[in-house]
Amino acid sequence: MKVALIPMRVDPENFEKNWREFTRRFKEAIRLEPDFLVFPEYCLTGFEEWDFSGANLYGEIVIRVSELARENSVYIILGLLESYKNCIYNSALLINREGDVLLKHRKFQEPMKFCTGNTVKTARTEFGKVTLIICGDLYNKRIAKWIKKKKPHFVFVPMEYSPKYGITSEDLKAMSERVKILDTKTFIANTYPPGGAWVFDENGELLAQTQGDEILFYDVVQ
Repeated sequence: MKVALIPMRVDPENFEKNWREFTRRFKEAIRLEPDFLVFPEYCLTGFEEWDFSGANLYGEIVIRVSELARENSVYIILGLLESYKNCIYNSALLINREGDVLLKHRKFQEPMKFCTGNTVKTARTEFGKVTLIICGDLYNKRIAKWIKKKKPHFVFVPMEYSPKYGITSEDLKAMSERVKILDTKTFIANTYPPGGAWVFDENGELLAQTQGDEILFYDVVQ
């Protein structure tokens, strides 16, 4: 199983510019024939505080990304805003090789004005059972409990973490400690800047990383 983790530059409120960047990075990654391409949180709309207009593009985003997945026979994971009934969710999708939404996760760890998820689901692929969480969910105790119960083989984490000081060794240590609790191989792709992508094993050991907007390609030997 080959995974491409893609730290992507996101311009809030400029969907078409983000789409051009998304497809550019997709084409860059697809040359090495990954099975999974993982993009960050809010990667096609960005999010500025309490502006939920990007949620109106949910359907358009699913159509476009599903077409890419189907045409290239790959799995795509990405974060996006979702409008449902009277709620706005910070969501992540796993789209399969046929272009179908195989798995959806709604973020738990969100401030007021968002609606929040209430469960963690898994999906089966030819490589094993996978699940999705989003950014701050990595530090949520309920999330950890669900994941340990469901025992997925892999956890994918679209992230939008942009501290002014960049990603420090303390940040990586905190990620490592949380992954160790999950007891599952974990893949994380962050927005750029500051960017970065990371792969941790079940014990929280950092197996691979890139900085900035460099794509991280990782082969899982099963």
